[in-house]
Amino acid sequence: MNTNLETTKERPTVKSSEAFPNYTLPCRIFENVDVKNLTQEEFEEIRKAVPQNGVILIKNQHLSLDELVAWTKRFGEPVELADGLRFNNFHKEYPEVTRISNILPSGELLQNYSGAEYWHSDGDFWQAPKNYVFSCLYAEKVPPKGGETGFADLRLAYNGLKQELKDKIKNLRVWVSPKNIPDFEGAKDDELPPDAYHNIAYLHPETQLLCLYFGCTASDIEGLSREDGQILLKELMAEVEKDEYIYAHKWSPNDLLIWDNTSTMHRSLGGYGNYPRLMYRTQAYVK
Repeated sequence: MNTNLETTKERPTVKSSEAFPNYTLPCRIFENVDVKNLTQEEFEEIRKAVPQNGVILIKNQHLSLDELVAWTKRFGEPVELADGLRFNNFHKEYPEVTRISNILPSGELLQNYSGAEYWHSDGDFWQAPKNYVFSCLYAEKVPPKGGETGFADLRLAYNGLKQELKDKIKNLRVWVSPKNIPDFEGAKDDELPPDAYHNIAYLHPETQLLCLYFGCTASDIEGLSREDGQILLKELMAEVEKDEYIYAHKWSPNDLLIWDNTSTMHRSLGGYGNYPRLMYRTQAYVK
């Protein structure tokens, strides 16, 4: 496709927090792009790049919350979560927006915040096909050190499994209960959606590639005891965490990351102590 979008496909030079020094999987980068003023052809190139690459970066955006929501709607229906599932969000007029920050609504800094510092897939608590969710994360304030976000490629992780392990999970389903999701602690029961079930050897709805999909290790496996399920999930997580499957994004202000939650897992890599960090996340059920 001939467009004017400038992209970088080679491996960028990035460094994660000190605990993760070797995560260097490439991310496709779009530069000299204004997402508020894209032709349909230009948008389609970005749209196709998300499932193809798993995660993409669009540099130097300057977005209001209205503009971030409008951008998200181009991918599909925006996800609106109950208040108890949206962390310390106080923008009630924007039910599509989740505020990701260690800055409290009062302006006070939440000390030693460590939210989302575990591998997970957003939307795993929705039953397919509703779990095919793209997430957009826009950086307004970034810390001078730490605060990276890690992404694991679940297609590479599945391909790298030994055949014995592929055979073991071939007919198994992960059982995701929102009550077990760490970030949803404190949510009211009536705010939680029903449990969801997914094939662990998950066929991506668009690329038709198999992915290793289980949400997070707080999940269970249908038909296995909790103990046996945890043993298997931790074995699979050890595969996901291999350095060669990971991209660690070092944030700059006004970065806009977009990722496919069925072909990647992600986590905060922490390490920013009590420096302020402020980001806004929107999500879309992909059409």
